[in-house]
Parts: sequence; structure tokens; C-alpha cells
Amino acid sequence: MIRKPLGRGLDALIGAGDSRIPRPGAAPDSQLMTLSIGSILPCPFQPRTHFDPERLLELTHAIQSQGIIEPLIVRRTKSDDFSAGFRYELIAGERRLRAAREAGLTDVPVVVRDVDERGALEMSLVENLAREELNPVEEGRALRRLNHDFGLTHEEIANRVGKSRVFVTNAIRLVDLPGAVLDLIEHGSLSAGQARPLLALPSAEAQTTAARKIVEGGITARGAETIASKSRAKMRPPEPRRADPNMEALAERLQRALKRKVRIMRRRGRTPGRIEIDYYDINDLNALASALVANAHASPAHA
Repeated sequence: MIRKPLGRGLDALIGAGDSRIPRPGAAPDSQLMTLSIGSILPCPFQPRTHFDPERLLELTHAIQSQGIIEPLIVRRTKSDDFSAGFRYELIAGERRLRAAREAGLTDVPVVVRDVDERGALEMSLVENLAREELNPVEEGRALRRLNHDFGLTHEEIANRVGKSRVFVTNAIRLVDLPGAVLDLIEHGSLSAGQARPLLALPSAEAQTTAARKIVEGGITARGAETIASKSRAKMRPPEPRRADPNMEALAERLQRALKRKVRIMRRRGRTPGRIEIDYYDINDLNALASALVANAHASPAHA
């Protein structure tokens, strides 16, 4: 199996170069050693909830043949049994640890890092993101925990995990969908692209119904957007006047440019017209405002 290179976020968190060998002059929190498997506690911040049995078996066979090539990452933690002194809590490498147990190993190579709970979650999340081993729901829940539990903004999270702010915002929003829809995503029946348009629907019932329709019909992400639009239209009160095709075309241009829903209400009598632009949270609003201001400054002045 050819390993993909780690993302820049993991490289920044673990340290540049080969993570298996501490760099000369490295801080003492990057210690390479061998530990008994029994001394390593499970990772409480593990974002993954599903481990593919076939891939785990493949890794077990590889470890039986070649041993563990890439060390696990752990941090020290005080044992409840004070006579035992320090034990170690897994940060990254749960598949390797599980496979090592299945392969019959008693000891594993580790890199010991001195990090707090937030740092442990970041490192565990970034490793999984870099290896593309998380499903969208696992990604969203881990990123939301960095946001809700540790108070990081979407921009700060994006910088720490090596992803764009839009990726972080979309991933966190996705886990607002009802449990029945998230189950479909976790089982691979529904992709994130197919599920994301459902966020615009007003109720969990409508979202679940539309999700099942998408899965049963094998509908693409583009088709999912159409279904969501039609569902919203059915729930909206009928407009008293027919929409102006010119206004619709302009709204569509704006939607493509801003990558979000735009509605244009026409001027009626002395009542001014208005434009409505959807945003999803304060970070998204700030990003939208920055884009509009930057575009206004970039536009040439008119005489």
C-alpha cells in the first residue's frame, strides 16, 4: 500500500521531517520509545467510529510480515493506580494499535508528545483527515467539538487542520441534519454533496424524506439541489405576482458568484426592492461581508 503524504496541518503539529525519529535538538516532548500495548489507554478524542474489518485485517497481515513501520503517537497521563505511575493515552494510530494486538505483538514503537486535550484532538483529527479515513459525519463532529468545546473559530480550525474555512463550515453544518440522514451518510448511501442541499429545508421530517428519495432514486448531488429547491417551493406561500425572468436571471448570476442562495424582491410602488442573501453562521457572514467589500473596492469607479 502506498501511503499518501501527510497534510501540512499534521506536519505542523507533529513537526517537520520524519515523525518516527526525533529531530536533533528537538524538545523533550517528542520522545521515541517502545511501550507495552497494555500500558496504552484508548484515545477519548478518536474521531473515527467505524473501522473497516477488511482493511484492519490487511494491516494485521502487514504488521505480522513487516512490523510497525510508523510509530503511534501517545501522551503521558497519570494512572488511576498511583503505584503504576505514568500510563500513556493514544493520540493517533488506533488502527495500528488494533492490528498490532491482532498480530500478537506485546510492544509497539511510539512517539510521546506533551499536549493538552485540545492538542490531542487536533492531532488525532488531522492524522485522519490527512489519510482521508473519516466519513463526513465523523469529520463534522470532530470539527464541531473544536469549535464548541474548545472555542476555536472556523478560521482558526481551518488553519490548524490544513483545510479551507469553507470546508470547515460546511462540515460542521452537515451534522445539524437529523440522525436518520446522518446514518445514511455514515453508511455511504448518501454523500456530503447530496446531503448538503437538505440543510435548506425547514424541518427534520422534510430533510429525512428528501434524503430517502435521493437514495432510493440514485439521484446525483445536482439532482439533490433540485429536489431541495422544489421542496422549499412547496412549503413557501404562493407569490401574488409572477416572477420577472430578468430578475430570476440576475439572482442566478449572483448565486453562482456568491455560492449561496440569493432572492431579489422587486420594487412595488414606493416600496423599495431588496436583495436577500443566505448565510449560515457568524463566520460565514463575516466571510461574505469581506468578499463584498473587497469586490466593491476592486470595482472601477464610475463617472
